[in-house]
Order: sequence, then C-alpha cells, then structure tokens
Amino acid sequence: MNERVAQEPRADQRSPTRGLGGARRGPRTLVPALLAAVAYVDPGNFGVNITAGALHGYSLVWVVVFASCSAMVIQYLAAKLGMVTGKSLAEHSSERFPGVGRVLLWVQAELVVVMTDLAEIVGGAIALRLLFGMQIMAGALCVTAFSLVVLALRFRGRSQFESVVLVLLVVVIASLAWQVGIADVDSAALLRSLVPAPLDSSAALLAVGIVGATVMPHALHFHSAASRGDVRTPGAGPALHHGDADRLAQRLRAGRRTVRSVVIAMTVAGAANVSLVVFSAALPSGAGAGIETAYAALLAHAGQLAATMLAVALLASGLASTLVGVRTGDVVMQGFGRRPIPPLLRRLLAVVPALVLLWLGVEPTSALVWSQVVLSFALPGTLVPLLLFTRDRRLMGALANHRLTTAAAALITAVIAGLCTYLVLQGF
Repeated sequence: MNERVAQEPRADQRSPTRGLGGARRGPRTLVPALLAAVAYVDPGNFGVNITAGALHGYSLVWVVVFASCSAMVIQYLAAKLGMVTGKSLAEHSSERFPGVGRVLLWVQAELVVVMTDLAEIVGGAIALRLLFGMQIMAGALCVTAFSLVVLALRFRGRSQFESVVLVLLVVVIASLAWQVGIADVDSAALLRSLVPAPLDSSAALLAVGIVGATVMPHALHFHSAASRGDVRTPGAGPALHHGDADRLAQRLRAGRRTVRSVVIAMTVAGAANVSLVVFSAALPSGAGAGIETAYAALLAHAGQLAATMLAVALLASGLASTLVGVRTGDVVMQGFGRRPIPPLLRRLLAVVPALVLLWLGVEPTSALVWSQVVLSFALPGTLVPLLLFTRDRRLMGALANHRLTTAAAALITAVIAGLCTYLVLQGF
C-alpha cells in the first residue's frame, strides 16, 4: 500500500495531456469549472431563454433556477469523477459497459456533440448577420472555419486556451448584465416566477429546452476530462482509507474546493440564463420571439448600443462554446473510440447537420430551441452512468457520493426524464 503511493509520479512528471493540456496555474478546480460553465451560456441558451421570456414572460424563470441548481450537483459529480480517478466519463463508460452498451453510449455522446455544434454554428451565424449583415449560410461557414482553425492549432499551450475562453465568457456576462441593467424589470412578477407553475404544451417544450441548454450532457464529458489534472493516484480510493491519513485529508480538501468552484461557476452561468429570460420578458409586448426579433426590439426601443451588445454577447458565446466543443469532441472520441477517426474528418462530420439545416432554410432560432430539446432527451443516458460511477466506493474511495448526494442526483434525473415524458405525451 505504501509502495503504491511511493510509485506515484510527481505533479511535474505527469503527462501534460491528462488534464486537457499543460500545468494549471491559479485555482486547480475553479478554472475547469468556469470553462465548463461556457457550455451553459452557449447560443442554445440564448435561443431558448429569449424565446421563453418573449412568449411566457417570467413564468419559466423557476425552470432556469431548477436547471441551474441541478447543474451544480451534476457538474460536481463530473469534476469529482475526473479528479479522483484520472479518467473521463467517456473512458469510464467505455470500460464499464463494453460491447453494445459502449456503442450505444458512444452514439448518444456523438449526437450530443452534433447538437451542440449545431447551436454554436447557428448562433454564431445569427450574430454575424446582426453585426455585419452577413448571409446566414456564409456566417455558418465562417464559424465552421474558426472551429477548424482551432482544431488545427490545438491550443497546445493550456494558458492560451483557458485565457481565450475565459475572456469570451467575461464578454458574455458583462453584455447580459448591461441588458438587465437597462431593462424595465417587474421585480414583484420576477419573485412570483420562482414558484413552480403548471406548463402548457408550448411552455413544456421550452422548459425541456431550458433544461437541455442548462444541464448540458457534453459539459459533463468536458468537465470530467478537464479535472483530470488534479488526480493523485487513479483508483486508489480504498488504500486511502487504511494507510494514508494525510493523503485522505488532501483528497477531502480537494473535494471541498471542487464544491466551491462548481457553485461559483454555475451561479455565474445561472445568473446569465436568468438575465436572458428577464431582459427578453421586459421587451415591449408584440415584439415577437427569437434572437433577431429581440435585437430589433432593442434597436428600436433601447438604441444601437444595447442591440449591438446583445449581438456581441451572442458571437462571444458561439466562439467560446466552439472552443469547448472542439475539446469535448476529442474527449468523447478518445474515451469511446478504439479506432479513432482523424480529428479533422470527425469535426467536419459533426458540423454537416447544422450546415444542411441552414441550407434547407430552417428558421435559425427554432433550430437552436430544438437542438436543446434533443440534449434534454439525451441527458438521462449521460446522468445514469455518472451517478453509478460516483457512488461506487471501490472507484471513488473517500469521495464516493453521500447518500443524500446520490438521492439528489437521482431525483434530478427523474425530474428531467419526467419533463421529457410529459413533452412526448403533449405531442410536442
């Protein structure tokens, strides 16, 4: 047991690729949590939350709050899995469910990546049309080209990748704070909206989309991989219970840091999503639903600066989530693939559905909303394996889930599955 600890490589000897590249500066758990939070303010969130606010006012704010609180629990589990075991969710899923199970989970994960790419490309294309008058298809091709350049550069210096993404996240948050600051917010109605209320078919569709946009399955794969740099001894949970009190205490402190980091990051993301609903609900009645109609309403009633800030936030969101999406595609392929497809080919295959939909003339905001609905339907298949892994004491050791944590995660999974079922019964 002591020999096992003695053989552990020092931090400066570990492979630089295990934590998605390079040594980490600053808080070890906060940076991955903030990077994962980018997925919670991607263009899909813009589409579904702005539509929800325009059509239903503040009435779906409680869904955003529920989804944000759920994301805190789920993201903590994903980060903990990578930190303790040194393996991503995709790697564990591939090992634990061989054969048909691995293939089904892989297909589901790739579908999630495709839907996420769709939201990134469509959202970026809308932003380029609003800012520069670019045709939607031309904008989509520009965003696609950006993602391919990112893939070619690979951002081998970890600080470059992190800095670019975090700067874009700051731009998004600042822009949305500006929108709420100038909006005419009904504080009393906003407080009443925190109480859950019945959902009609239209609201149910948007509620499912909000959950998919907020508890994003691809962010779980990304966060579990991004946290692998904090690993001490993969699979050494039981040994820590019996032979190394100092290491056990260190592991528990790391767990508490992870909790704090996830709470901070998800609070930021949750506030951004509530801001999207709030400012769109405050737009003049009859303005219509959708990102472009929100832009037009802001331009007419709040001026060029407010409208431009919205478009800039959308573009920054699309570019930041594209960076995270490229990494997530790599994580999924490395975890499930035994005969990996060349990264460039895989990326091209992932963006084809988005380009085809836009070429066919599908309304962009509707494409965003439906992409998030698909993500909601994919969530249970991602959450169940994550829950099984993180409650396994043989795998997680001292950081195996407490019974209350397992119960909370199981309840979240059941509620999400129930919302999806309700939407199906409503006939979409």
